[in-house]
Amino acid sequence: MKKMERLVGIIYALKEHQKLTAKQIANKFEVSERTIYRDIEALSQLNIPIVALEGYDGGYQIDDKYFVPSVAFSENEILYLLMSLRLGEMINVPNMKEDYESLKYKLLNILDENKKEKYLQLLDRVHFYINDIAPEAYKQDIMQHVIESFFEYKNLNIKYYTPKKDELITREVSPYVISFDKGGWYLNSYCHVREEKRTFRFDRIHHIEMSKNTYSPKLIQDYFEEREGNSGIYVTLEMRKSLYETMKQDYVFENAVVKEIGEHVQLTFWSYDEEVLKLSIMNVEEVTILDPPDLIEQMKSACKKILNKYEQL
Repeated sequence: MKKMERLVGIIYALKEHQKLTAKQIANKFEVSERTIYRDIEALSQLNIPIVALEGYDGGYQIDDKYFVPSVAFSENEILYLLMSLRLGEMINVPNMKEDYESLKYKLLNILDENKKEKYLQLLDRVHFYINDIAPEAYKQDIMQHVIESFFEYKNLNIKYYTPKKDELITREVSPYVISFDKGGWYLNSYCHVREEKRTFRFDRIHHIEMSKNTYSPKLIQDYFEEREGNSGIYVTLEMRKSLYETMKQDYVFENAVVKEIGEHVQLTFWSYDEEVLKLSIMNVEEVTILDPPDLIEQMKSACKKILNKYEQL
């Protein structure tokens, strides 16, 4: 976050909380207390009416009469943005916490006190269950380096931790896309050491820097064209009707051909084999793979491995 953006964020934070200590402000914007002291001094020089309170219950306040200009949003727009921010906090975009805090305070400042409290109470009742993993802290500035790489088409040099071998490896990569899945952020890229596509988890990147080497925009174009050309497979399943009723809105069944057969439905749809295997194993009593034969063989093999494993216990 740039200094001017942080200064504005501090103003909105003080307007919202009435009083904050330097330590509390520093935690919200992930900077040192010394930086906050300099920021408060800079705001004072700009004639922003911030009052420093000394003593045990001290901190910083801003004059209640000080008017902070607000962007014109409708109340529904504010609610939508606040809910989006709550989701943003859940997916933990690397290096963006201070920007969330700043934007949240800007939005709340638009509302009158009564509606502000109602909106905050409403947000406490909005939950997103999207995290299957809980990554540790991300390397500072990792997202900025990736975004800069996107803008300038430059490779990235990374040091990456591999849990399987318990070691750090060094790689130069050309990034394709970043993605969020099941609680973690991932970098899909071309690895110039392995000379193949590789995926790296953000929280396992211990060091990242820009390379002097560049990559062609055509590399990204080819990547997306290849993904679009990946036809996957057509699958036919038999599924208990009660389960289908709970799952029929899932994206995988969006264009499925459905045929009712008594207490079951027969579904034909496009998908990836790993998705179908996971669905069938998790719902073994309600789902049966009918086609293609290769996928049935994969299912048999997976079941045998599970059976052999537990027979040995």
